Amino acid sequence: MSNRISVRPAQEEDLEIVGQICVQAYQAAEQLEDGPDGRYGQVLADTSARHREALILVAERDGQVVGTVTITPEGSPFREIGQDGEVEFRFLAVAPSAWGSGVGTALIDACLAHARDVGSHRMAICVRDNNAGAMAMYRKHGFTRQPERDWQPVPGVTLLALQEEL
Repeated sequence: MSNRISVRPAQEEDLEIVGQICVQAYQAAEQLEDGPDGRYGQVLADTSARHREALILVAERDGQVVGTVTITPEGSPFREIGQDGEVEFRFLAVAPSAWGSGVGTALIDACLAHARDVGSHRMAICVRDNNAGAMAMYRKHGFTRQPERDWQPVPGVTLLALQEEL
């Protein structure tokens, strides 16, 4: 088995596995309190809407999709905290079997490359306040907290804002 990871835009035939990876990864990271069929599990699984309204990237290793991330352009209904001139990404998920293998790094690097390619000056992401693993990963990649942009999409869920200057 090689360790080579490639990242590319998702195709229609990738959407089912992308949804499955999102739900599995968020559940394994204990980010789905109401389970895979709850409100946010359904959002994660609805890749068709994201595919129409945003840019879904997939990470492949040995021909298998093992991770995904969604870049939310200006005007996308999936955009949460992105400001003018800033690229925002969401729904970063790595198949639990591929955790710790560099897939998350490859996806973040692809988001940063995309932001530079479109002339953006900054990248933004929100992370749940109880997701220490994701926070550590983003810090390692140079993201810094922006507490003035934190918010609560629903009661009991606090999202912490992070950004990286490009």
